[in-house]
Amino acid sequence: MAYIRVKTGPNKGRTYEITDAPLTVGREETQTIQILDQGVSRAHAEVFRLGEMCLVRDLNSTNGTYVNDVKVLEETLKSGDELLIGTTVLVFEDKPPSQRIPPEGHAVEFVKDDGRIETHVVELKVDERGATNKVVGQEITSRNITLISQVGRILRTSRSLDEALAGTLELVTQAIGANQGYLFQVEPSGRVQPRAVVESDDAGVDRKVSRTLVNRVRTTAMPLLTTDAALDGRFALSESIILKKIKSVICVPVMEEERVGGLLYFHSSKVDHALGVEDLELAAAVALQVSMALSLAAAGERVRKGLMGTIRALVTAMEIVDPNGRGHAQRVADYAVAIAAQMGLTADEIERLRLAAMLHDVGKLVAFAPGRPQPDPAEHVHAGERILTGIEGFEQILPGVRCHHERADGSGYPYKLRNDDTPPMARIIIVANAFDDAVVHGGPGGAAQDPTAVVKDMAGRAGGEFDDAVVKALVLCHRNGSLFPGAGAPGA
Repeated sequence: MAYIRVKTGPNKGRTYEITDAPLTVGREETQTIQILDQGVSRAHAEVFRLGEMCLVRDLNSTNGTYVNDVKVLEETLKSGDELLIGTTVLVFEDKPPSQRIPPEGHAVEFVKDDGRIETHVVELKVDERGATNKVVGQEITSRNITLISQVGRILRTSRSLDEALAGTLELVTQAIGANQGYLFQVEPSGRVQPRAVVESDDAGVDRKVSRTLVNRVRTTAMPLLTTDAALDGRFALSESIILKKIKSVICVPVMEEERVGGLLYFHSSKVDHALGVEDLELAAAVALQVSMALSLAAAGERVRKGLMGTIRALVTAMEIVDPNGRGHAQRVADYAVAIAAQMGLTADEIERLRLAAMLHDVGKLVAFAPGRPQPDPAEHVHAGERILTGIEGFEQILPGVRCHHERADGSGYPYKLRNDDTPPMARIIIVANAFDDAVVHGGPGGAAQDPTAVVKDMAGRAGGEFDDAVVKALVLCHRNGSLFPGAGAPGA
């Protein structure tokens, strides 16, 4: 069952079911969802069904309708999409019957009590920063829970997996007072390689890692703690422990499905500080979090490779129906990535941009199909929208496909968007696309042009046809050589 939920504004919390009749939004009393906002037109937009899909359509409003901060004329909705109309945010939700939103006016009734909580309730004090709540029951400050919470934050918010792993290792190494901390990667062949290393200033150049302890945990998949390896009967005769003077060690497995895919290893050589059971419990809990992070990253990489394979197949199909465009999609993607990196975009933003650039001409599969008459220039843009709309996960790259022929001064097509109304992703693809077109066949009679001349020409059109910041990044990329790393310019 599909609903529109009012997220902000005077009607916050109200829900409206989307039925066969269009659900209208505007300032007039006759609208299904009335929004009394001067930025909202009398009849601003409508949400309607088309088979199993729900769409939003702008009704020629003065200030426009936005879906996830992108101005749209008509857009297919997916669960969680946010519609901005005036200053009011509406959320589209499509839930199965078991998760239906309660009917309007139906609320949970909370039973009053005397406010007392029995003394056996324990409140764990996880993070002291900004804590202003009144203490309930017995308060406990837990080092391990605090650190586990901090590790979770690092793994969730770091810009890259390697950065997250290094930050996690450093945090735990310092917390337990170890001289050295290592995250080892165990390859299927059994080879053990360091992936992250933390060493205190007094650790010296001699890395005190015992092969005996590493091999034991790798083969048993069980956490290990020894407070003094030289006196531990399990390892006292080990050559690596004797030669390296191994003292207090924690080593815990990081699981990858059913095998040990990594190891967390901590060593303390301090005479007055042996690692203990509480430290082992912390390391084991962190190893579990690291294991889940690695599993999610591996699953994401498999999905990414599968997606890239599908995209390359679509690009190959495009090049079959339009042989003159052979290599165009990949070059535009490469230029767009170089420009985005120069502009300081994040890794996730650059990856989405790469996919959008690869698919910016996907509509040519329809518009340039054999036997069809010469298409209208805008036809392949609309066809690309239709192909990608509704594909799960492609909603974030669709703006780059929809707007790659717009121009900053509003002279582009098909929507005549000016620069401020064009999504940032599309502004980069516009420049990369125009650059490749000019370099490959922008000269007299469709001949290739010198990239330097093209960059100079486009710099003169910045602020008019093209986004000024994007063209500046293009100029810098051309100057530092990142536009054509290794292979050189097309046709060179």
